[in-house]
Amino acid sequence: MVRVADNDIIEQALDVYQQCDSGIDSGYYASIHSTSRQYKEDVDRELQQIVWPPCDRILLDHQCLVAAMMVKPPTGSTVVPVHQDWNTIDESRGAGLTCWMPLTPITRVEGLMRVLPGSHHYLQGLRGSPGFPNPYQEIAERIDRELMIDVEVQVGEVMVMDGRLLHTTGQNTSGRTRVAAYMNAIPEDAQPLHFYRRDDGGVEGYQVDRAFFTSFNIGEQPTGELFLQLANYERPTITMPDLLRMHRSTKRPLARRRAASLLAPDRLQSETVA
Repeated sequence: MVRVADNDIIEQALDVYQQCDSGIDSGYYASIHSTSRQYKEDVDRELQQIVWPPCDRILLDHQCLVAAMMVKPPTGSTVVPVHQDWNTIDESRGAGLTCWMPLTPITRVEGLMRVLPGSHHYLQGLRGSPGFPNPYQEIAERIDRELMIDVEVQVGEVMVMDGRLLHTTGQNTSGRTRVAAYMNAIPEDAQPLHFYRRDDGGVEGYQVDRAFFTSFNIGEQPTGELFLQLANYERPTITMPDLLRMHRSTKRPLARRRAASLLAPDRLQSETVA
């Protein structure tokens, strides 16, 4: 974690949350879950101006692909299950960076960020909309319970992680709305991509532009230049012994390390490759 934002930046970002209506009033949502293109465009534009510049100062040669709000109201289901973020670039050269910035305090009762350190090194595959095979689905609860670590991120700090890293956040039981800003950062010269899985199990890959992520609705067939077609796409189920074996092969112990050592500022660049 790196402290990047002062109170003025946080207040400006919260004003965006207050002034832009998502049309969603219960349960967890991210901006891109809304069907309002205007809302998604407004949030993206404003957050790019407010919270991306301080993040840009700590990232070398990256651009913000999309910025969004991630909101947990005090009502409805707000658990974000164990998952990896979408592919947004060709991952043979790295991955998109998830920049996660709390705008309100986040403690255990609001749902701390939890991660499996090192999992981005061995959990590879296509991920996109509206739903892709999840090879660790059957053991997700065990992964969370037995292996994942809490990451405490303060208001004004940003957590930067490889989008392939397994992560989750718990139910908001605080009685207050939890708000965080999200930015997906990619190398400046990278081509943005999105993968779409059809109802028949086939997958299509599209080269897209920045506007795509605020203009499409999840579940719709993407627009863009088609560059990949797969008749069927599946990922073999991963068992707990499989996961432990893959993790050991990276020579990264499963010891519960301090989160600060996992994402120290001088490692922000090296964690995006390898």
